[in-house]
Amino acid sequence: MQRNYTRVLFSLVAVAALTWSLTGCFKNPTDPHYIGGGGYHDDDDVVVINAGDTSTTGITAASSQATSQGVYLSVQDQNGNPITASYFTGQNFQITYNGALIPSGSITVTTAGGSGRSISSSLVLDYSDSMGSQDIVDMENASAIFVNNMQAADRGAIIKFGSYVYREQAYTSTKSLLITAITGTTSASGATALYDAIYMGLTDTALESGQRAVVAFTDGYENNSTYMQSDIVGYAQSQGIPIYTIGLGYADSASLQTIATQTNGQYYEAPDSTQLAAIYQQIARIFTNTLIISWPSFVYQSGAVVSITITYSCATGTYTSMVIITLP
Repeated sequence: MQRNYTRVLFSLVAVAALTWSLTGCFKNPTDPHYIGGGGYHDDDDVVVINAGDTSTTGITAASSQATSQGVYLSVQDQNGNPITASYFTGQNFQITYNGALIPSGSITVTTAGGSGRSISSSLVLDYSDSMGSQDIVDMENASAIFVNNMQAADRGAIIKFGSYVYREQAYTSTKSLLITAITGTTSASGATALYDAIYMGLTDTALESGQRAVVAFTDGYENNSTYMQSDIVGYAQSQGIPIYTIGLGYADSASLQTIATQTNGQYYEAPDSTQLAAIYQQIARIFTNTLIISWPSFVYQSGAVVSITITYSCATGTYTSMVIITLP
């Protein structure tokens, strides 16, 4: 199984919403099969409207990694909620690889679950002495919800930290073991070795295959690690592993935001612990709706530039976003 994954560099450009009639389907005018103005088009090249979506007013897309299997891509609405993966087919994408246009009919779109591949995520949990008893309860409940949302093939690991870092549960697909590791007796104590804990999560996750991520939670500031922020960011980038960070209360939001942004993850801020369950649920939905984009002629080549324009149509309009990826 493939162990090493390539770092993905990407830039994201949000494009203004296009006007759209609620009847019929939107046809991508840049598609090579389209002749506009009532001219010929292939039905296979039609982007179908998600008529049930009445809330989306814009989309953004981000790529967390690319492998020989394809490009991993998440598409989210203006509030950071993932667009359901089932509404995307090859016709939703215009792709160029080193400037060459990929025919939309040859593009395949699947998810980790749909392709039989696992989603591997390491949960890094803060038990430093600044964590209150209710904070711990809410953090553990939210983490358990995340585990219960895992699909059968998915794998998880549990890492806890205070002054020191503990691997409570190595990677496994057995949910009961993960839940036990989360809810087992662990008292809040010591300083905040956040960076060392994230580094352990990255080290374990680098050995996993398929879609991968580290989800790190803290309520404070790093103050007891051997590794520095640059170490974990560099390692995550080299392995193509996004880090999703969650900051509770007066956590170091600037550092958590930087870690997430530079590794193609996301940062979530929770004013109090009652928001944690919703945050962990949202991250779980992002993972399960991450798209794997591929095409038969795709050959991984260092230095290749992949440009992907995503089109999404719903009841409120048609929206596009672009991702540009350089393969190191």
